[in-house]
Amino acid sequence: MSQIAEFLTITFIAIVFQNAVMTRGLGSSREVLLFSSNRKILWFGGLLTCYLFFSGLLSWPFYRFLRGSAIGSPRGTLYFYSITTLLCCCAVFAAMFYVTRAFLPRIHYYFRKMRVLLLLNCAVLGSILVVFRSGETILKSYNFIPASSVGYTTLVQTLGFCIGSGIGYTAALILVNEGRRRLSLSDVPKAFKGLPATLLYVGIFSLAIYGLTGHSLPT
Repeated sequence: MSQIAEFLTITFIAIVFQNAVMTRGLGSSREVLLFSSNRKILWFGGLLTCYLFFSGLLSWPFYRFLRGSAIGSPRGTLYFYSITTLLCCCAVFAAMFYVTRAFLPRIHYYFRKMRVLLLLNCAVLGSILVVFRSGETILKSYNFIPASSVGYTTLVQTLGFCIGSGIGYTAALILVNEGRRRLSLSDVPKAFKGLPATLLYVGIFSLAIYGLTGHSLPT
């Protein structure tokens, strides 16, 4: 039960307080922010969440090995985290592409259309590296549950954060799409129509979440 609670808690943290778009600014490309329908967003978010989950699952054993070994300096170990995680993400992407093509043709149709946005989306690599490097710090900072006493980010924490990041990313895109739709119906100055108004909306929303987490702007 404690592991289930830990999983759900860190998933909630990743959705709300460590949102990939609103808090970290990950995956905020023009093409993604300007998705025209919630249907596309849900397909993209579902594929991204699966991609994140399996990438985190494959990357964690390498992270655990590097964390427990004495390969080079601590800074050098961080470089190994990045390289191994990137390779794992590429392997998972290739596996998902061929599996969906062979067994899930309908999903593969959307996967093929969105493959560039998925493969090059920094929310995947960024979210995994965030939980590897700062997982224990994140748990301590919000005081929901005690940080793991084993000295590293556990598999449960990693998978919970990956799923939460995918769900939070999808929710953020839906909110951005709704805000963009309402802005298009408003009398917005010509210079701010389109992407500029969307970025202002995202910035104001991000500040709201920044305040919700207990942070304050420097004075």
